[in-house]
Amino acid sequence: MKSFLRTRFIIYLLLLTVIGSFLFNFLLARQSSIMYKYFIERPTSYNVERAERLSSSIYQSFKTEIPSPAMENIRGFIEKYNEIPFLSINFIYEDESGAIKSVLEDVKEIDILSAEYVFPIKQGSRTIGTLLIYDINKEYKKGLEEYTHMLNIMRIFFSILLFLLLFILLYREYSAKIAQEKRLAEYQAVHDGLTGLYTHKYFKKHLETEISRSERYKKPLSLIMCDIDHFKHFNDTYGHLIGDEILKTVTGIISENTRASDLVARYGGEEFAILLMEAGAQKDGKDPEKRLKSLNEEVIEAAKRIKSKVENTRIAVSDQRSVGVTISMGISSYNGHPGYKPENLIREADLALYRSKNSGRNLVTVFDPVTKEFTSLS
Repeated sequence: MKSFLRTRFIIYLLLLTVIGSFLFNFLLARQSSIMYKYFIERPTSYNVERAERLSSSIYQSFKTEIPSPAMENIRGFIEKYNEIPFLSINFIYEDESGAIKSVLEDVKEIDILSAEYVFPIKQGSRTIGTLLIYDINKEYKKGLEEYTHMLNIMRIFFSILLFLLLFILLYREYSAKIAQEKRLAEYQAVHDGLTGLYTHKYFKKHLETEISRSERYKKPLSLIMCDIDHFKHFNDTYGHLIGDEILKTVTGIISENTRASDLVARYGGEEFAILLMEAGAQKDGKDPEKRLKSLNEEVIEAAKRIKSKVENTRIAVSDQRSVGVTISMGISSYNGHPGYKPENLIREADLALYRSKNSGRNLVTVFDPVTKEFTSLS
């Protein structure tokens, strides 16, 4: 079981890691392709030296082509040279109020300060403005760094998310395993390993509870003690494996012929205890004697049915041979009167069982708690 769960952990881990990583990296690669293509793709004709030469050339062209510092002429020049793939041009000046203005609209101060090439433009000895040339490739590098940084953050986030998912998955598997082991331990603590019936210890504890409930609500209960006849002889003759098979066969017959509300326990080596509680409403109302009699009739019928099924069942001891077994039974009952102890019910059922054994075995003997008499039934 542990090996199976460990294998499942590994399979979950591999599948989730492979599928998650494939999908995530596919999405990132697709996003990167789109970003490079439409937003931060570097012009193919770019190189740093050419950018510097073109910046100087643009400056010289500005001085040549703009004989008059009229804003219309400057704006036309800017628009013309802004068509260069990897350079951007602007012109700033001070207006009459001393505020810095730009020929281009919607230009922020941080954009003005980030120009790579700055050329003061003079008219005579007076500076009339500044020609700004921006290297778009550097903006590309900056954008690429920011984008790469964001991708790394996303990868870290995804790794953490993947780890958390795996942790939750493993925790659920581990919790299920612990819960299963707990249920198994609880089951094994109160059930016999060979027959699956309740243990002697659990039976005695449950009997105390039922005696108290019977006394409180005045509801009768009965106990059948069963013992496989000559079981030691079967063990000595055919071996313990056949003995185990006999025990399991008898267990199956008893379980099939008792009610779901009844408790069946392996009391000893080849001895069984069947505790039968009153079932639902009784036809005889609140009369304790009639209710006890009604239950006794039902118990005796169940005991006879079990005895008959056992003696008519054959158990294979070899390929060519099978054997039959019989069972002796003793029945005692309790009608709910106060001061009664669980040991009394067990002792009375044991006495009835011994009477069946001493009277020839394969019998059902009933102990009458009123008359204190034993009645053996074939």
